[in-house]
Amino acid sequence: MTALQLIDIKKRYGPAFALGGVSLTVAAGEVHALVGENGAGKSTLLKIMAGVVSPTDGQMLLGGSPVLFDRLDPEHAQRLGVSVVHQEFSLVPAMSVAENIFLGREPRRFRLLDRSGMAKQAGQLLARLGSRISPTRSVDSLTVAECQIVEIAKALSVSAQVVAMDEPSAVLSGPELEQLFRVIEALRKEGVALLYVSHRLDEVFQICDRYTVLKDGVVSGSGLIKDVSRTELVVMMVGREVSQVFPPPRASPGAPRLEARSLLVAGLAAPVDFVVRAGEIVGLAGLNGAGRTTLARGLFGALPATGDLLIDSERKGPFHSTAEAMACGLAFLPEDRRAEGLALEKTVSANATLNVLASLRRGPLLSSSAERDIATGAIARFDIRTHRNGGATSGSLSGGNQQKVVLAKWLAARPRVVVLDEPTRGIDIGSKEQIYAILRSLADEGLAVLVISSELIEVLGLSDRVLVMADGRIVGELAHAEATEERVLGMITAATRHETALGATP
Repeated sequence: MTALQLIDIKKRYGPAFALGGVSLTVAAGEVHALVGENGAGKSTLLKIMAGVVSPTDGQMLLGGSPVLFDRLDPEHAQRLGVSVVHQEFSLVPAMSVAENIFLGREPRRFRLLDRSGMAKQAGQLLARLGSRISPTRSVDSLTVAECQIVEIAKALSVSAQVVAMDEPSAVLSGPELEQLFRVIEALRKEGVALLYVSHRLDEVFQICDRYTVLKDGVVSGSGLIKDVSRTELVVMMVGREVSQVFPPPRASPGAPRLEARSLLVAGLAAPVDFVVRAGEIVGLAGLNGAGRTTLARGLFGALPATGDLLIDSERKGPFHSTAEAMACGLAFLPEDRRAEGLALEKTVSANATLNVLASLRRGPLLSSSAERDIATGAIARFDIRTHRNGGATSGSLSGGNQQKVVLAKWLAARPRVVVLDEPTRGIDIGSKEQIYAILRSLADEGLAVLVISSELIEVLGLSDRVLVMADGRIVGELAHAEATEERVLGMITAATRHETALGATP
């Protein structure tokens, strides 16, 4: 039975079409992949379904019945059985998990807010997702991965017949990702129609039944997953064959540039020792909760640490502040670029020069021409798709272009070491390839690059060496030639079993 049908959906912004006539059908009990590069129109289509954006033209049918777009808003869409998990979080930080899940639909008892009932229902939804997050916790205390789980619980709190998920797995890995797939399979068996947006093509082939590819606002291909190859899907998305996604590794890196010696960061289980050399990309592999982000923040002075940290063989840290780390040549790109990496309301030009404002001062004022020169140079170097002078707001850009702005901001300060936490989260395959090339060019210029990624294929393909983390400690190191998915996961499993055995010893 057809649950959702979109017919010739168009959306025009001024003279430009965001959607040029998109049609697709999702059956009850089907997982339908919606794929394409950033800017292809996927999020716009989901916003139209959710009643957030009104189309210029087209029809939507739910269970065969037409939906009147002029009456459709988010609340009405939910009543009709449509629930959308948007890519960007819509949670209220100061409120509890339960309050966010039922925001606007709070259960009441005798006209009073039923807080205990709300917490109980929220707990049941979270348990369904395999999560132990307390419903009473404040959202501002959650990790990015935990916020994603709350967003999914919020969508499931509505008795939806159609659930659309926009990059739900972008910040999940390991057990959390496996649990998401189990939830999707359970929804499928219940007859729910699922529209699944993801840049992770491995997931698409693992859990989806059918696919629709968008390119430049129109459908460039559709069909059964079993009848298409990964290469064919990529060609539909980018218009060309991506024969070599990852640049070749560097044969012989230079002298040690970043060294950690018995470095113990608050939150890690044990001190760490490692080296990143000039001209080298080192990947940090591990599951969520392994301590990768904790280590990165400790390196950058955002968390207290003890031990020794050397830059170009000189003891410089551990740092007591991020300003101290920056002064010694470190750059850190956080995993949540929108919340921590960018001033979204400011222009691309203002963001790109944020870390070098002192050099732009001409007396008491900032030199607008110097700011413009830096911004236009960054736009050209990183192929940032925006106005030539950088006048557009950073929040208006696609995820890939936002990440390029964050890179430009840090590289304007000419760092010696760059630490990147999830550099391609929520980014399409074309933009990923560009960022991989940028990181390799930075290494070729002599920088030391440390990359954290939940996508193991990314760590393996990009890195000259791989450090493996589990349970708050580094448990292994692999050269590029010997680094395989099996060996990395084997190290993680062995370390986890060892810790479990130690914990069970009286």
